[in-house]
Amino acid sequence: MKIAKSVSKMGRACAGILLLILPAAAQPVRLMVVGVDGLGAFALREKPPAAVAGLMQRGAWTLKARGVLPTVSSPNWASMIMGAGPEWHGVTSNDWQPDKFDIAPVCKDANGRFPTVFGWLREMRPELTMVVIHDWEGFGRLVGPGTANEVRHVKGSAAAVDAAIEAWKGRKPDLLFLHLDDLDHAGHDSGWETEAYRKAVMRLGTWLERLVDAAGPETYILLTGDHGGTGTKHGNPTQRELEIPWMLAGPGIAKGREIRAAVSTTDTAATIGALFGLEPHPCWTGRPVKEALPKR
Repeated sequence: MKIAKSVSKMGRACAGILLLILPAAAQPVRLMVVGVDGLGAFALREKPPAAVAGLMQRGAWTLKARGVLPTVSSPNWASMIMGAGPEWHGVTSNDWQPDKFDIAPVCKDANGRFPTVFGWLREMRPELTMVVIHDWEGFGRLVGPGTANEVRHVKGSAAAVDAAIEAWKGRKPDLLFLHLDDLDHAGHDSGWETEAYRKAVMRLGTWLERLVDAAGPETYILLTGDHGGTGTKHGNPTQRELEIPWMLAGPGIAKGREIRAAVSTTDTAATIGALFGLEPHPCWTGRPVKEALPKR
C-alpha cells in the first residue's frame, strides 16, 4: 500500500506539471481504440482493406510495431494497456488471473494490480468517461475493477462493433476501447496463410469503416493488434507472430506519415495518456509515439 501511495503521489505531480505546460486543446479529446486479436502486420502489407488504407492515409502508421514475448493474447493485451512488458506486469500467459500468477508485478495500484491506462486516466482525469467492449471474454480480467465506467463482454466481432457504435452514440465516452476476436478465430480454425483468414481481414475493413463513420472526423482512431500467427498457431518467437500494425489518425496528426521510430505495444498506453494530456505512469516503460502525436 505504501508503494501504491508513493507512486500515486509522484504520478499526480508529474501529470500536474504536464497539464500546466501543455497548451489547451481546441476541443475535448475523444479517442476510439480498435484492438484486433490475431491481426499480424503481414496481413496489411500487400492489400489492406480500404478502411485501413484510409486510416493510414489520414494519419501516422507503422507495420513494424512489435508485441511482446510470448506472442499470446494475455501478455500482449496486458502490455498494451499496462504500458510495460510481462517481466514488469507479471501477465506471462493466458492462465494468468489476479490471484494466480508466477511473477508479481513490480508495482501496484490501489487495486493491488499493475497500473493500466484506464486506472491512470481514472486517477488523473476522473471526469472522463471510459467504455470497454471486448469480444474475447478473457480481456475483461486485465482491465481492473473500478477503472472504466463500463466493461462489457459481447461475443462475436460483428456484435461487438454494433455494441461499440451504440455506446459511442449513446454514452458519448471520451475513450472507447474495442477488442475484436474474429481474426484470431479464423487463424486458429483455418490458418493465418489461408483465404479464410484473408476474408476475415476484409471483414475487419467493413467493421472499421462503420466505426470511423460513427466516430466522425474529430475523433482520434487508434488501430492495432496483439500478435500474428503461423499455420494455425501463435506463441512462437517469430517475426510473423511478433510484428503488429499500429496506426493513429485524428485532428492535428500528420497525414500519411510512416513512423520511422521503433514502436512497441507497450507504447500504446503512454500514447493514449498523452492524447489526454498525461505523462506515462511512473511504473510504465512504454513512451508516447511522438511521430504520431498532434502538434499543439
